[in-house]
Amino acid sequence: MFRIVEVKKRNWQSIIERLRSDLSHNLFSIYNMLSEPDKTSMHVAYDDNLFKGYLLTHRGRTLMARLDGEKKHARKLLELLNEKSILFCPPHLVDVVEEKFPHASCYPEYQMYVAKGEEHLISPNFARRLKAEHASLLAEFYSTGESQFHRSEEACRELLEKCGVYGVFQNGKLVSVAVAVLLLPEIGEVRGVLTHPNYRNKGFGTMAISAATKHILEHADEANLYVATDNKVAIRVYEKLRYKKIDEWFWVDIGTGLKP
Repeated sequence: MFRIVEVKKRNWQSIIERLRSDLSHNLFSIYNMLSEPDKTSMHVAYDDNLFKGYLLTHRGRTLMARLDGEKKHARKLLELLNEKSILFCPPHLVDVVEEKFPHASCYPEYQMYVAKGEEHLISPNFARRLKAEHASLLAEFYSTGESQFHRSEEACRELLEKCGVYGVFQNGKLVSVAVAVLLLPEIGEVRGVLTHPNYRNKGFGTMAISAATKHILEHADEANLYVATDNKVAIRVYEKLRYKKIDEWFWVDIGTGLKP
């Protein structure tokens, strides 16, 4: 018998243990369930009491959702999503998402990782860890990139206090940044990678990413990141550092106008 069950926070542990069987694939969901349970909700599809898929939503500045499972069950789960959001789904569910949201924009991304001991870092010590007093500098720097990078000074200060933010300076100017986020004891993630347009293709981004990767691997077993499948330059940099492609996801914009 098919049924959809809303998972209550008090019963999350059994679901988390199930998701941990494929930790990298379910990283986003596990992290949100553990770190911000009050902003996270989850619905699971069962068929004859067998786990067949789930829809997780996280209410931050933008509603973020993750859909996974078999097609016919994912289609039913997707009926629960009726708001503007960013949805992540594996490739085999893109047509299901487009059925419900025909005007959605879909952007394919690779998920890549490197395990501790396999990394090949390049000049990580040329990057400096930024501190809370660099919040205004970081906000100004991120304003030089695409809109998804833009952050207020307050948001940058919070980022600097919570994460390892590494910057490369050239003649006293901040030219490249990468952020190390420790998600779980087993794995962290590199995010917020940006190099100033006037300083690209000079190796500064590689240094910043190396520093962020080093930070993660000092505290966890794996470093993880996401990159657009058509960003060949970035993929070559990550592969040079020994990151490997392990999965593919689609970032689906459902009415927000945001891009990865």
